[in-house]
Amino acid sequence: MSEIEEKKKKSKKGLWKYFLYIFIVLAATAISLTISLSGGKFNSVVEAFNGANVAWVFSMVGIVLASFIVDAFIIKIFCRLYTRRYHLHQGMAVALIGSFYNNVTPSASGGQIMQVYTLRSQGIQISNGASILVMWFILYQSSLIGFDIVTLAIEGKMIAGLKPLDFGDFKLPMVWVIVLGFVINLGVILFLYMMSFSHRIHNFFLHYVIGFLAKIRVLKNPEKTRENLRVQVENFKIELRRLQTNIPVTILIVICFLAVIFLRNSIPYFAALSLNSFGTDYRFNFYDMMDATFLASFHQMCAGIIPLPGQAGISEYFFYYLYHAFFEAHTPEALANNIEANINAAQILWRTMTFYVVLLVGGVVAALYRGHPHDEVQFANRQTFVDLQLATFDERKRSADTLYETKQLSRKEIQKRLAISAGLGDAKKGEGREKTEKAKKERIKKRRAKKSSEDDGWGTLNID
Repeated sequence: MSEIEEKKKKSKKGLWKYFLYIFIVLAATAISLTISLSGGKFNSVVEAFNGANVAWVFSMVGIVLASFIVDAFIIKIFCRLYTRRYHLHQGMAVALIGSFYNNVTPSASGGQIMQVYTLRSQGIQISNGASILVMWFILYQSSLIGFDIVTLAIEGKMIAGLKPLDFGDFKLPMVWVIVLGFVINLGVILFLYMMSFSHRIHNFFLHYVIGFLAKIRVLKNPEKTRENLRVQVENFKIELRRLQTNIPVTILIVICFLAVIFLRNSIPYFAALSLNSFGTDYRFNFYDMMDATFLASFHQMCAGIIPLPGQAGISEYFFYYLYHAFFEAHTPEALANNIEANINAAQILWRTMTFYVVLLVGGVVAALYRGHPHDEVQFANRQTFVDLQLATFDERKRSADTLYETKQLSRKEIQKRLAISAGLGDAKKGEGREKTEKAKKERIKKRRAKKSSEDDGWGTLNID
C-alpha cells in the first residue's frame, strides 16, 4: 500500500470516529431532553421559555462571548512571547477550534493538537505552539484547582444539603462525588509536579506502578505508557521552567484564567434569572450569584469524572442534583410546584448557551477557517499531542534552557556591574582623599618654608 493510500485510509478512519462521537453527543442530548420534558413537565418548561426575560438571555450571550474573548486574549499573550504580529481575532479562532474538538472527543482530548496546527498556520512554529499549549494546560489546571479550593472553603457546608444521587433504593451523597472529582483534578497537576521534582516518585511510578499494572493486564503496552509518561513529565518541567522566567506574564495569565472560570460558572444563575425561575419579583443578588457560581465549580468536578464527548448527558444529569437545593431555597412558596420544571428549563437554556451554540459556532470556524489543519492530523486525541511533544522536545528544551540561563546571566551581569561600579566609586573616593591629603601636606610644607625664610631675613644681624 502506498503512503498516499495509507494516509487516505487513516483520514477516513479518523472521520468515522468523529461521526461516532458526534452521534454519541446527539443521542445523549436526545435522552437528556426526553427525561427533562417527561412526566408532564413539557408544558411547564415551554411556559417558562415563553415568559423568558430577553435582556437576561442576551446577558448570557454576552458572558459566553466575554469568556471566549478573555480566552483569546490569553492565547494572544502566549503568542506575543514568540512574535509581535499576532491579533485577538486569531486567538479567538484558536479558542473556538479547540473548543469544538474538545467537545467531540472523550475527555476533551482532541483540542490541543488541532490548536497547535492552527497556530502553525498563523505563523507560530510548531514547537512554539506545543510549548504554548503545555503552558496553557499548566496554568489553567493550576487556576482551576485554586478556584476549587476557594469553593470548598467557602461553600463546604452547602455540600451537605445537596440532593443525593438517586439510584432507586440506593442513595449516593453528592459529597462523595464532589470529593472524587476534586481529587482527580488535584491529582493530575500534583502528580506532574511530584514526578517532575522527585526522582524517587518518578522512578517508582515508571518502574513499579506501571510494571504492576502490566502484570495484572490493566496495561497492554507498558513500554509505550512509560515513554508517554516520561515525555509528558519532561515537557511539564520544560514549560514550567519557561514560565518561571517571566513571572509578571504568568500572574497576568492566571488572573485571566480565573476570570474565564468565573464567567462560565456564573451562567447557570443568569439562566435562572432569564426564565424568572425565582418569580417576577426577584432581583439580581450578588451573593446568590456567587453561590450558584460555586455550585458550577462542583458541577465541573462531578461531570469531569466520566469521559464522555462533551460530557453529553452526564452534564445535564449532575446539573439537576446540584442545583435542586439552590432552586428550592430561592423559589417562593407560590411557585413551589414549578421547581422541577424551572430546573429543567434553566438546564436546557444553560446547556444550549454553553455547549450547543459553542459547538455549532466552533464547528463552522473549524470547517471554514483558512488556517484549519486539514491534512496534518487524521484524528486528534491525547496520543497525537504526546507524539507532537516528543517530536519537538529537543528544540523546546534548548530554547527553554537558553531563556532561563540568559535570564540568570542577566541577573549576574547586573550584579557584577553594580559591584564594579561600586568598586570604581570607592576607588575614586579613595583617590580623591589621597589627592586632598597630598595637597594639604604640600600647602603645609610651603607655609613652613615661607615662614622659615621670613624668620631668616628678619633675624639676620646687619653688621654693616
